[in-house]
Amino acid sequence: MSNFTSRGKEDSVKLSVCLLSSAEESEDVKCKFNSHIFIYVNAILSITALPGNFIILVALCKESTLHPPSKLLLRWLSCTDLLVGMISQPIFIVYHKMIADKVGDVCEVTESLAYITSAVLCGQSINTMTLISTDRLFALLFRLRYRQIVTLKRVRSLIISSWIVNFTFALTYLWNKEFFFMGSCIWLWLFLSISSCCYLKIYFQIRRQQAQIQEHDSNSTASLNLARYKKTVLSALCIHLTLSVCYLPYTVTTTIISLEGISNCKAIIWNIAGVLVFLNSSLNPVLYFWTLREIRRTVMDIFRQFFSLS
Repeated sequence: MSNFTSRGKEDSVKLSVCLLSSAEESEDVKCKFNSHIFIYVNAILSITALPGNFIILVALCKESTLHPPSKLLLRWLSCTDLLVGMISQPIFIVYHKMIADKVGDVCEVTESLAYITSAVLCGQSINTMTLISTDRLFALLFRLRYRQIVTLKRVRSLIISSWIVNFTFALTYLWNKEFFFMGSCIWLWLFLSISSCCYLKIYFQIRRQQAQIQEHDSNSTASLNLARYKKTVLSALCIHLTLSVCYLPYTVTTTIISLEGISNCKAIIWNIAGVLVFLNSSLNPVLYFWTLREIRRTVMDIFRQFFSLS
């Protein structure tokens, strides 16, 4: 029994920045300095994520030209990013403050809350992005049957199921940290790979269809529909690439720490990778505005109405 308890404690130290910082008294000043940097950075990103995602949510509610299931997926992605800035990042700010002040028990509680909320919300972002890439692939493959297959009811059911699965998995942090972090790595690698495969399939399918159109009828309406579809895919692809760039460093770092354990240097890199994950929530509204013409037009209308009322 004592061996089991000591092993559980050893696993906790292996994956806990709180226990690491309290164990390495010689690096107290260094750890405290880094914690304060992450406090300021997370505070800035939290502030930038809130107004951007709120405006995009309002614009999506007003926009009526987008296909309802596709619009629902974008709304949920924006909602998740908004909650990251509203919940996860403030908890991480408190968590880093506890590390800096060496408040052991409170630090472990905030650490648990930080990783559980991030697993739910950031995991939901990954899931929603995978659903968006799958939605774009279905639109290309099924064409006329697409609206019968991808319905609002089915997409809503998938989103609700995804939230339940994410929340259930996030609670495994309280049971076994090693399982939680290894499971997170597998989850991230799997869903990023699925999204990437979807876009690769879309790329080759578009090339094949373009060749067929040029061979048979270059003036057909099919070429116009394909050009319109390519614009929607491009916007989704930009969001996917940005998410991949933001999440890959964290995925790689978490995989290494899960296998080898944590050290002060790895903890700093881990936290930097975590900042990149949170940065994604601030970048997504900019990408919506830049790549989606319908959203850009609606956001501009909102600003015009606001300033005219002012």
